[in-house]
Order: sequence, then structure tokens, then C-alpha cells
Amino acid sequence: MGKVNLAALELHVTHSAVSHQIRSLEEYLDVRLTERSGRGVVLTEEGRVYAYQIRQTLGEIAGVTERFLSKTRHPQLTLSVLPSFGMFWLLPRLQGFIDAQPGLRLKLAASMEFSSFEGGLIDAAIRFGHGKWPDVHCEPLMQDSLLVVAAPGFNLGCLPVDAESVLGHPLLHASESWSTWLAAAGVEQMRPLAALEFTDSTLMLEAARLGYGIALTRRSIAHAMIQCGQLVKLTDVEPLHASRYFMLWPTHTQRSAQLASLLTWLRNEIADYQSSLS
Repeated sequence: MGKVNLAALELHVTHSAVSHQIRSLEEYLDVRLTERSGRGVVLTEEGRVYAYQIRQTLGEIAGVTERFLSKTRHPQLTLSVLPSFGMFWLLPRLQGFIDAQPGLRLKLAASMEFSSFEGGLIDAAIRFGHGKWPDVHCEPLMQDSLLVVAAPGFNLGCLPVDAESVLGHPLLHASESWSTWLAAAGVEQMRPLAALEFTDSTLMLEAARLGYGIALTRRSIAHAMIQCGQLVKLTDVEPLHASRYFMLWPTHTQRSAQLASLLTWLRNEIADYQSSLS
């Protein structure tokens, strides 16, 4: 059966009605979308490109529609989270929250961008910063600290090492500024030179684990790798970070029951985590 006949059956219209709509679309676009082949009709090259792009757009529309419908049918929470925090801190603990909320559909959207809540696709976000973003509720979650780490086999001799020794080796940079750590180490006049730079801390920590150099990172995302021996802390210098983690959600919405449950769970997990550091 030809494509036109199949389309007519699916749309519950006649073959001629489908053919008429195709001709109208070709006239509107001023492009041949189909051509005859034997007793059937096939797409031209322009028709294949147009069909592919339209199919992609229709798929996006269907996906957005389904997400909105799902919210009315099932409890759902879409959380935007920093990739590094999501991978190294949140995911290893998240099963406890999932088990406590068996009816909840939780979606994690990994992003380093400040989340836009327009359109209702994101319910809340975990971000690291100053907590003074406009038009959002900012719920403080936890502070963090800065430390330098490397692979266990990295050639540094006995640990801990001094700051000069750290700066004498290849350094890995991501989002963190060395100025706070250098000031805490008493060598703020020194200027580190990066061997490799990254836009994401997840890649930087993997590079450190593979032995590419020494990384300045947040305790929260390096802690699990230190605990399992994939990375080692090189010095005792570990100043508090100037920023902290916050939970954000738009000011024009009420805090949902699902978000309230997540916040309660996060506070308990954070308390346990911070107790393990003392």
C-alpha cells in the first residue's frame, strides 16, 4: 500500500484529500515535495529534508505535551542539577529518596546554565553561587570547601606537600578560582598556570584520576573519589568556598509537596554528610 493511502487511512480521510493537501503545501512552499514513481508516490530530496525536520519538531511538541499531561496524572518533579554535583554527590544518595517516594516521577536535568523556569518544564534547581538570583526562592543547602587533589600515583613524594610543590606540577582548571586557596596557603602572590582547562568539573576530576595533573576542586564533588582511593588530598589547606549550594524555584509558584519532601530529605543527607567530615 502506498504512503498516500496509508496516510489517508491513519487520518480517516480519502486518498484525494491527502493528495490535495500535499499539492496545497507544495504551492505554498513553491517546492516539489513528491514525485510519481511507477504506480506510487515518493518523496523528492527536498521532501525528505522537509519531512525529517517537521518530524523532529512534531516529536518535540508531542514530548512537551506528554510532560504537561503527566504532571496532571502523576506526582512529578523535574530538578535541574549541576552535572558534577549530580554525579558525585546526589546520585550516590538518591536511592533513599526514591524508595521513600514510590509514586513520584523524578526527572533530573543536568545543566550548568542558570535554569529558566519559564514554561513550567523545570520545577526546581540546585545551583552553586551567591544566592541573590532574581525572581526565585533561594533555599540555602550547604557550604563547601576547596582542596587540591591528584591521583594516588602522582609523583609528589610524601603527603601533605606545600603550596609551592603543588604549583610546580601540571594544574587542571575548571570553574574554581585559585585565589581563595592560594590566600589560605599563604602564597597569594603566586600565579598558577593551567596545563588543561575544562568547562565541567566532572571531566576535570576524571583527568586528575587518570594522572594528568593536580586539580583544585570542591570537597562535595571530590569526597567520594577520595574515600574510595581514586584521588588523594595533597595538603591540609582547605578553605571555605565563598559560594554555597542553593535550592531554587520560581517566586510565582508555591513550594509543592514533592519539592518539600526533597528539601527535607536533602537536609537530612547533608547533615549526615557534614557529620562524616568532622
